[in-house]
Amino acid sequence: MKVAEFLAAKGEGKVFKKLELFEGVPGVAQVDRRMRDLRELGWQIDNYKTDPHLQPDEYRLTAIGTRIDLGEQPERPSRSRISATRRREAIEAVDSLCQMCGTRAGEAFPDDKDEKAALGVHLIDPSPPVNTELSNLRVECQRCSRGSGAGKPLPTLEEIVEQASSLSSRAEKRRLYRLMQSGQPERDEVERIFVQWLRLKHDDRVEVMLKLAGALIEED
Repeated sequence: MKVAEFLAAKGEGKVFKKLELFEGVPGVAQVDRRMRDLRELGWQIDNYKTDPHLQPDEYRLTAIGTRIDLGEQPERPSRSRISATRRREAIEAVDSLCQMCGTRAGEAFPDDKDEKAALGVHLIDPSPPVNTELSNLRVECQRCSRGSGAGKPLPTLEEIVEQASSLSSRAEKRRLYRLMQSGQPERDEVERIFVQWLRLKHDDRVEVMLKLAGALIEED
């Protein structure tokens, strides 16, 4: 409970060092392990393995879960939760980008240079039996998770193909295709389609790339 109280006082999105944790919760045995246990209660605490912008001795509190320090009763732990390994795989699969807005982990938001993006991984379809395959996972920054981006309907394969095909020049289509290959966004009009493409399921992303490649071949 003391660990939860310490973290909640830090606030969501804040980075803290391991030493701060030990000093902030004195007299608690295996305090770092107790912090990790909070993940079972919905607390998302990232480290350098899930966010490459963090140092080995740093953590980020991305989301606050059950407030056991305030007397909230935890729900029964789910055996189908997303493992740390799978979360890391999902984030790496999208090159540490939010699939809703395209912001990279650790990158400042355009309208607030003091707030850095922290990524979380969420189930697209949480219906039991829960599927934690990458195709059922979506990577979101804290803003999108709060609702500023989440809640927007995901694009369909057909919508992305139509948008990509409607680009006005061959150069733009080539550039979009290179972006899809590299996974590295650029902040301009072409990236808008790229960010939408990132929100598709993996198999649909591949199909869009193939269709765009075919369109480029036809224009040669």
